[in-house]
Amino acid sequence: MCLLIITSIMVNGPILAKEQANQRQIMPIEEVQKGMAGIGKTVVSGTEVEEFKVKVLGVLKNKGIKRGLILVRVSGDLIEETGGIAAGMSGSPVYINNKLIGAIGYGWQMTDHKVGLVTPIQDMLDIWKLDQTSKQETAYLSDPSKPIKITDNKVAYPVQAPLLVNGLDGQALNYLTDELASYNLKPIKTGGVMRSKEKTSNKLVPGSAIAVQLVRGDIDVSAIGTLTYKEGNRILGFGHRFMAAGDSNYFLSSAYIHQMIKNLEMPFKLGTPSDLKGIITQDRSAGIGGKVGTFPKVVPLKVTVNDKDLNRTREITVQLIRNEDLIGSLAGSVVYQAINQTIDRRGGGTAQVKIEIMVNNLEENIIQRKNIFYSKQDVASVALNDFLHGLTLISQNPFQKLNLIDIKLDISVKEEPQVALIEEVNFLQKKVKPGEKVDFEVKLRPYREEPITKKYSFKMPKDIEAGVANITLISGQEANFTAQQEVEPKKIEYGYGKNENFKNLEELIDSFKEQNINSDLVMRIMPNYKGEAIPVNGEGVPPKSQQDSRNYANAEKEQSQEQEVNTEYEESFATDYILEGSIDTEIEIKAKEDNQSQSKT
Repeated sequence: MCLLIITSIMVNGPILAKEQANQRQIMPIEEVQKGMAGIGKTVVSGTEVEEFKVKVLGVLKNKGIKRGLILVRVSGDLIEETGGIAAGMSGSPVYINNKLIGAIGYGWQMTDHKVGLVTPIQDMLDIWKLDQTSKQETAYLSDPSKPIKITDNKVAYPVQAPLLVNGLDGQALNYLTDELASYNLKPIKTGGVMRSKEKTSNKLVPGSAIAVQLVRGDIDVSAIGTLTYKEGNRILGFGHRFMAAGDSNYFLSSAYIHQMIKNLEMPFKLGTPSDLKGIITQDRSAGIGGKVGTFPKVVPLKVTVNDKDLNRTREITVQLIRNEDLIGSLAGSVVYQAINQTIDRRGGGTAQVKIEIMVNNLEENIIQRKNIFYSKQDVASVALNDFLHGLTLISQNPFQKLNLIDIKLDISVKEEPQVALIEEVNFLQKKVKPGEKVDFEVKLRPYREEPITKKYSFKMPKDIEAGVANITLISGQEANFTAQQEVEPKKIEYGYGKNENFKNLEELIDSFKEQNINSDLVMRIMPNYKGEAIPVNGEGVPPKSQQDSRNYANAEKEQSQEQEVNTEYEESFATDYILEGSIDTEIEIKAKEDNQSQSKT
């Protein structure tokens, strides 16, 4: 009986596979022949799926890539209307004898737009297998590529729609464009998100327009394509990569097509996302794959900006995809837009920024920081500095993966420069003892105002050496910058480098939260040290042979002495201004022995 059961399974296995293929109604690339005719499906206006004619010109196998491609010519009234294969038609399913052969994936630029390449459906179906692959297993599709070279003078490009952006303009849009340049994506400003009035109008079927979204909410960033195939709650589309992210976490939405834009390089669909439908889980060279009814992990971002000059407050709320490589670019563009939209001008000003970033896997789940920034040219750009730095530390840290849960920023902006120049310092004691309280006055000159004097005090370090100590007064911003310059990053570790100053994630996060504020007055005290005598006229200089033999032995000693010399003490004092300039001065430290003898007498 057991043998019969096993035999039955072995016999029925291929039969079941064949039945499944028949149920899918697909035609393998091996069965596609030159001269065959069929239809394609896509949306050129609204949400209605329409048909166009397709004729097979040939089958291209292994042209520099592992999979084959099907060369086709498209025609019909719809194609005349679009001007040929348009960006956004990628993923349009192609059928021969009612069997799906694949999706429009590639076309030619600056030439005949009625000729294109179809990505075989078998390669697209393989995308679903990757969702079932565990971390211990490895599955490969064909290598992702940008253009595909067919002959020496014919190169096909992915029929990829531009990145359609609503809610970003001016400098914020330029910022996003620069950030995404390496992905070969071109953001284009469009209208608002379309909310469907008819429940049935945005039902996802083969040929439907779909949107892959990176940002949703008051600002939308998305790419428009076409759904190729749907089986249960699983979908396939595009027929080429989107961003080549592999395992993905994009929003999947239905889309509304407003207009076909004819273009000499390549026509494209102008559309907007409508209702959220699910998640895109795979972004591969053969296309994208996802699920309807399952939704991506997101990062809510709320930016509140108050313009003190106009006495008005604006708020922008969005959802960002949770992606370590893209989160900084996407969030940065949103904050940039929020500031510029609120102040409604270009130029400089002062910005006070409060950041709250909620993450998991930390004892303190909320990372907070406040700072103040000034720029004469672009206050919005400098206001991003701490925020982007913090996101980079969290997303690219070498210690452990952290998931962003929520982000909030409160920003107040005014045009007045809240800056001051450090002009003068005066220590009330000329000589001080180690551990003694030191009083001093600092003269600051605010921008276009009379100087003001601020009084401060601190305790001299108890272990400071006697002698003349060098003291430098600088701004918190300058102190942070010079501290970073002094650190030599380790070149080969984790890819992003691991600084030896940080032994764990907590130290790394603390360094971000506790770094100086730009309005801090920072005092650096360099203690006195004894240097070795410098030979004069060659006296005391050993022969060269002895110098060479001692070079290696002295290297470690010199390094140790250099570290001792560079040991310094640092104190920070709060002010109301972003400080500029610096002052170098000296103070005399009494010897500890003198302190003891004076106490006895």
